[in-house]
Amino acid sequence: MNKEIFDYMTKHLDLLLEQTKAYQPFIKTAFVGMNMADACFNLVVGNAFSVFLGQYAIRMISPTEQDFAEFGQITSQYRKKIDQLFP
Repeated sequence: MNKEIFDYMTKHLDLLLEQTKAYQPFIKTAFVGMNMADACFNLVVGNAFSVFLGQYAIRMISPTEQDFAEFGQITSQYRKKIDQLFP
């Protein structure tokens, strides 16, 4: 993953993590009975994945298998952070 996309995705994920409290009411309504950390992570990764693909589309290139693997590595770090928000 090129540095520009990596930096953009990291900033985007940081923003999503900071806003977690703001969308908790939505998560509780949309994912009734689901573990809050799991639901939050699903929401964050779903949003981040579309942004990730959009960053490649803007540049008119396709992500490689390695780019997808790196995206997975980045998001897994945020999984740990989200788990800490919902002990």
